[in-house]
Order: sequence, then C-alpha cells, then structure tokens
Amino acid sequence: MRNIFIGFLLIFLDFNLNIGSSQIGLIPDFVGYIVMIKGLVEMAMESGQFIKVKPFASGMAVYTGILYVMDLFGISASLGALSYILGIASVIISLYISYSIVMGVREIEEKYSIFMNGDSLYSAWKILAILNILTFVLIIIPALAIICIIATFVIAILFLVAFNKSKNLYYEMRV
Repeated sequence: MRNIFIGFLLIFLDFNLNIGSSQIGLIPDFVGYIVMIKGLVEMAMESGQFIKVKPFASGMAVYTGILYVMDLFGISASLGALSYILGIASVIISLYISYSIVMGVREIEEKYSIFMNGDSLYSAWKILAILNILTFVLIIIPALAIICIIATFVIAILFLVAFNKSKNLYYEMRV
C-alpha cells in the first residue's frame, strides 16, 4: 500500500521546468506509475481490484514516459487539438485507476470488517473526478478552468491525505 501512495504522490504532484517550447518534468509521472505498479502487485492478494487495474497503470507508465520525452524535446507543444484529446483520455484512465484502488481499499474494509477510511477516500475521489471533468469542459472559459485547476489541486491533496490515512490504518491492522 505504501508504494501505491508514493505512486499517487509522484503522479499528482507535478513540478515542471519550462525552457522555450521544451518542458522538463522534475517528478515524471511515469516513475509514479512504475512505483504504483509495484504496490498494486503487492496488494493483489488483498483485493482483485488492485491486479485488475495493473494493465491500465502499465499503459499509463508507457504513455506518460512517451509524453515526458515529447515534452523534453518540445514535440508535444505542436500537437494542438490532439493533445487535448490525449489529455481527456489520460484523465479518464487515471480516474479509473484511482477509482479501482479506492474500491480495493473498500473491499479490504469489508473483507476484514475494519475501518480504513474508505468512505472519506471515496468522497474525495468523487469530487476529484467531477473537478477533473469540469476542467476540460470549462477550457473554453479560461478563468473558470483556472479556478477548477486550483480546486482540483486542493482536492488532490485531500485525496492524498485520505489515502495516507487508509494506508496507515491498513498497516496498523497488519500488526
């Protein structure tokens, strides 16, 4: 569960250095997905949700790795509308991955009849999903899109806090 949390941290927190049309991701998302995959494999025996989502996480590791190289060489800046479509697909797959992980946590709660903060985690995920979708819908109104981006960042941090609590409760249960 620790590796899934670290993966989420690396994926959600983006810091970039822009040089002309090139962009260097200081914390590449593909590294986060690779770490997450390790955690998904470790948790596979606790819930089938974790292993079910592994192929999607692997695909995102490859996709974000390619995107990282394209950003590095300034290629992605020239994609235009295609980058918007790829961004929507990426968000949908990322939401599916995080949803499956949340459902895995809730499944563990049921399996062991313990509290692992699953309801709070699921609530944070729902708000995160709505804000991610709103950001793409409101891209035609930049001021509202920026507000959604800021709100998404705040909710992503709340999601990470809720997942961290779930992770800690899981390890307390294992002792």
